Amino acid sequence: MGTTTTIPALLDNGDDHRFRQFIYDALAFGTRLEAVRNGLGALIGLTGPQYSILITIRMLEKEGSRPAVIDVADYMHVSGAFVTSEVNKLKKAGLVAKEADQNDRRRVLLALTEEAELRLHELIRYQTPVNDTLFGSLSREEFEVLCSVLPKLVAQGDAAVREVNYLLKKQGALAG
Repeated sequence: MGTTTTIPALLDNGDDHRFRQFIYDALAFGTRLEAVRNGLGALIGLTGPQYSILITIRMLEKEGSRPAVIDVADYMHVSGAFVTSEVNKLKKAGLVAKEADQNDRRRVLLALTEEAELRLHELIRYQTPVNDTLFGSLSREEFEVLCSVLPKLVAQGDAAVREVNYLLKKQGALAG
C-alpha cells in the first residue's frame, strides 16, 4: 500500500504513519473544540455558532470598526449566507442590532445589544476555566507555533476541499 502523502516533510523514512496519527489527533481535537463551543453557547442559551458570531462581533468591534456580515463570515471562515441566517435569529432574540451602512447601502452593519454583552460577561466565569483546561498544556512557544500554522492549514484546507469537490464532480461525470 502506498502513502497518503508524498510531501517529504510529512513522511518518516517514506512512511506516513505519523502523518495519519496527526490527522486523527487533529480530527479528535476539532470535535472536542466544537463540543466546548457548543457547551459554552448552551450556557447562555445559544447554539455554538451563534455564540461564535457574538464573540466575533465583539472582537471586531474592539478592533475599532462596526463589522458587517461579510466581515464576520470572513473572520469565522464561513459563508455570508450562514452568518446572515444566524444573525437574523440573534436579532429576533434581541442580541444583535442591524443597520444599513450609510456609505454602502448593500452592507449590513452589526452590533451587540446590551443583553448580548450581559450574557457574554456572565459567560467569562465559565470560559476561563474551560480555556485554561483546554490549552493549559501549551507553552508560549507552542502557542505561537499554532497561531502561525493554523491560518496556513485553514487556507490549504479550503484548497483541499475544492480539490475533493472537483474530484467528486469529475467522478460523477464519469459515472453518469
